[in-house]
Amino acid sequence: MAGRSSVTVRLARYIQAFPLWLFRFVEWPFVALFGKQRGNTAAIFVLALPRSGSTVTYQSICHGLTVNYLSNLWHLFYQLPLIGGWLSALKARHHRSDFKSRHGFVPGLDGPAEGLRFWQWWLDTGLSDRDCDALPVAKRQARSGYLRRVFSVLARSGQPFATVYLGHTLVPDRVNQAFPGAVVIRLRREPVSNALSLLKSMRANGTDWFSVKPHECEGLDAATEHERVAAQVYWLNRRLDSAACAETMLTVHYEQLCENPEREVGRIRNCCVESGVPVERKFELPELFQFKRADVKADPDAIKIREALDKLEAKYGKLEVVE
Repeated sequence: MAGRSSVTVRLARYIQAFPLWLFRFVEWPFVALFGKQRGNTAAIFVLALPRSGSTVTYQSICHGLTVNYLSNLWHLFYQLPLIGGWLSALKARHHRSDFKSRHGFVPGLDGPAEGLRFWQWWLDTGLSDRDCDALPVAKRQARSGYLRRVFSVLARSGQPFATVYLGHTLVPDRVNQAFPGAVVIRLRREPVSNALSLLKSMRANGTDWFSVKPHECEGLDAATEHERVAAQVYWLNRRLDSAACAETMLTVHYEQLCENPEREVGRIRNCCVESGVPVERKFELPELFQFKRADVKADPDAIKIREALDKLEAKYGKLEVVE
């Protein structure tokens, strides 16, 4: 399977480096004429921790629902969101997922994209807190306002926008305020299993941190690897627990999605319809996905992670538990 270091991906990054925003005058008239400024945003945002099952959840939504999702092709044209959205809609109209990925990367032009460059540009959201404050507030609001109108134009085809970007976990209220009326989903995974998966990814990549790093984890480079992943999972969950929009989010559990994908995607669709973001079913989903639970009695790594999480909860407070 092609990864992030493939020739195709490197070529795509060169294209993304071009100042394509200079050609925004081509799409601007359509946005000005047909983009609504008020009403519910026809969009679905999934907020998830790294290694919490975000990719398979994204693939399930793109496969099971008729959404206009942020694809690799759209991400290529991230500075021209309406043109990129139109091209993506044509390419990904009949997308069927094989539910394979490599650490979140799904190959192919119609593959669901994580969207780092897209969301850095349009919502000033990176993968650390210091990378979420590069733009003046007025400029960020202008960009997100333009993007909201783009989503309105694209939704005229009856397909709401869908995205799963890990950096949004750092700024849940910013997402909710920038796209009012959008369906916001919180994906949960059992914390020890989540941290154990992070630990394995760190070891595989030979890094001290993997993906999203909240500011509470700064200064922990001297901590043990078990303490680092435990802190990452703890503080990102706390960020979502304390968000002003926490009570309005739809909770989806990774374990339950794996046990019954059809049921959980059906729940997502029902929530969308009830929220005024209508979406239709697309293709049938597999009966189940395989997943692993951490063995906190026999796995030495899981035991150390559980101990580190217990210390954090004793010092800073318990994480919310939602059944």
